[in-house]
Amino acid sequence: MARVTMPTDMTTEQKKVADAIMKMIGTTTISGPYSAWIHRPELAHRLQSVSEYFRKESVIPPRLRLLAVLITVRHWTAAYPWSVQVPGAIEAGLAPAIVAAIAEGKTPDFKDLDEGYVYEFATELLRGGVVSEATYRQAHDRLGQGVMTELVGVIGHFTTVSLTVNAFDIGATRPVSPEMRKR
Repeated sequence: MARVTMPTDMTTEQKKVADAIMKMIGTTTISGPYSAWIHRPELAHRLQSVSEYFRKESVIPPRLRLLAVLITVRHWTAAYPWSVQVPGAIEAGLAPAIVAAIAEGKTPDFKDLDEGYVYEFATELLRGGVVSEATYRQAHDRLGQGVMTELVGVIGHFTTVSLTVNAFDIGATRPVSPEMRKR
């Protein structure tokens, strides 16, 4: 059971931010981390802006961005964002076998170099908070500085998303395949 609920009587600012969030995600309700963030509407607004940036303006190709998202939410075993992001990742061209390996906590067999570099970079950063010079150089030389900068931003943003849903016990609202294995 979630530790946070939507406010029953939202302030004008909360309503304004809630409307913007629902428009961005195309729903008539707010769920996930937004149900926690809405209690601080300025925070919700700013994080919604970051989400919208990554959805609409990111230089990272969607398949690679969503790969980084899945690696991040898997690292934190965050069921809500996993259930929301898996369908889009597969639709964006990420192979179901890659998603399944990540769900199981295994290293996928990458046939695409860019996917492999994103995986290594994100995994190293999440596991130790740093990236080796070799991993950084390979990823940077292949993907470029702009993608590398945004990749760190995506990982950081979805760490915030994951920690929010975990702290407030906001679970998945729908089943998704493959389901993430608990650690």
